[in-house]
Amino acid sequence: MSQNRILSAFEMTDSITAETDLDALGDSLSALASSFGFAAFVLASFRGNGSPTNPHIMTTTWNEEWKARYLSKSYILNDPVVAFGATTRRPFLWSECLAQPGVTAEGLRILHEAETFNMADGVFVPIYGPTGFEGTVTFAGLTETLGPHDLKALHLTSIYAYGQAIRLTATSDETPGAGTNLTRRERECLKWSAAGQTSSDIADKLGISRHTADWYLKEATRKLGALNRTHAVALAYQQGVIS
Repeated sequence: MSQNRILSAFEMTDSITAETDLDALGDSLSALASSFGFAAFVLASFRGNGSPTNPHIMTTTWNEEWKARYLSKSYILNDPVVAFGATTRRPFLWSECLAQPGVTAEGLRILHEAETFNMADGVFVPIYGPTGFEGTVTFAGLTETLGPHDLKALHLTSIYAYGQAIRLTATSDETPGAGTNLTRRERECLKWSAAGQTSSDIADKLGISRHTADWYLKEATRKLGALNRTHAVALAYQQGVIS
């Protein structure tokens, strides 16, 4: 079983570099995560639209409430997993960071809170570029025992996935219509907002919290370069993101 998934991970590097949009890339990473016993993944960049204090999440299967909470409350500033990731170039289990010096009470609280979203442990793959630590592919909710070769396979595949995500994002940023970089959920929220629905209405329709709906609309507004939600809807119409 382990050898099969390792081989599949290496073979996946070819299909990943052929993906033409972030949604398809996310589907490939979701399949990879599941094959290694993970419940979710996130691919995030700390460059371009992101920063070390405000990561740009390009694709993820994180629980929507957890994603909104993690970003809006700036958990990254106290996340011991990210802090350790900035000191090493190798992939590691989240549990390893607990033995590192400087883990704070707030950091431990964040990890315990993650457990309530089915993310008790995981693997953090730090991505380094010419300017240093610039992103990560992180797998969460580990349910199986992984060996060194598993981590190497995840490392290689994550590097390919991150590179493809950066290329896809760069392509969409260079062409008119930044709306091509919106996630499916962000487009859904914009569409309902265009129909006159409030954040509470959207939350009810999509089965998410109002806070999460607000967050998606805020992200869509930022990515479109809009002044406010109404402006974002207008730009989305102009760019053909919604109809």
